[in-house]
Amino acid sequence: MIIVADTIDGIEKRLKVADGNTLVVFDCDEVLTTLSEQVWQARNHDFFVEWCAKNISNFSEEALYEIATSILVSSKNLLVNQRMPELVESLHRRNIKSIVLTALSTQPVSTIRDPMAWRISTLENFGYNFKMFWPSLSDKHFKELGEEYPPAYGSGVICCGSIPKSRCLMGFLAYANVMPDEIIFIDDKMEHLEDVNAQCDLAKIEFLGIRYTESHKLVSTIPFCASKIKYQLTVLKEKNIWIPDSAIEENLASGSKFEYQLATPKKETSTLDTKELSVSISELK
Repeated sequence: MIIVADTIDGIEKRLKVADGNTLVVFDCDEVLTTLSEQVWQARNHDFFVEWCAKNISNFSEEALYEIATSILVSSKNLLVNQRMPELVESLHRRNIKSIVLTALSTQPVSTIRDPMAWRISTLENFGYNFKMFWPSLSDKHFKELGEEYPPAYGSGVICCGSIPKSRCLMGFLAYANVMPDEIIFIDDKMEHLEDVNAQCDLAKIEFLGIRYTESHKLVSTIPFCASKIKYQLTVLKEKNIWIPDSAIEENLASGSKFEYQLATPKKETSTLDTKELSVSISELK
């Protein structure tokens, strides 16, 4: 079964009935943490994909990964909900196992030499400690799953890369010698929930998927602007430099010149103004 929760209340309600035979699996991006940069936010995903298709469709997978990771590590991370670290801690107090299952690759890039260590450190900075659920379990690279940079486990976090999350999760369960009666998987993307659901059916494990969409409704500090983001992406493409939203905000405050118009937001985002507006800030160098 897969349900939708647009606030943390829906997750807490479902986890209240979990017990020691349940494994709770959390996605990371847009579930535990989110990014301040507008281009990376879930509600702007379609815009980002469309721009990439038009401008960098001939780039190699390595180049695309470098671009995406540059945005990721240059952005300010935020908690999706301030109560989430305590919710994770409460699972440990109830002796309910939990783990992070993220699509982040283990492939190093110029901006981050050890993506898994970076991910673990970022989570710990927000008070998340998934190592406590698996205190004696050693780190492992799942070379049997293939790939030059295979999925890996470390400190309660599984990095999957391009390998389906279902395969990585089942590989981890075999490695940890754990077979739960039930898996509760919290992710913001339906395709990942359906993927793990199908694998749980095959393994005869009861499954509850929760599509958690609270991050899709978070309001940015400045309105979404198509031409601003296009400028940021173009500079990143041509110079491998990401200009953060914070720099845009500084120039807005200073009142200098850079003309652009607001894009029409997606229908589900009722908090944004759909009128075409013109805002003046400077063109960043």
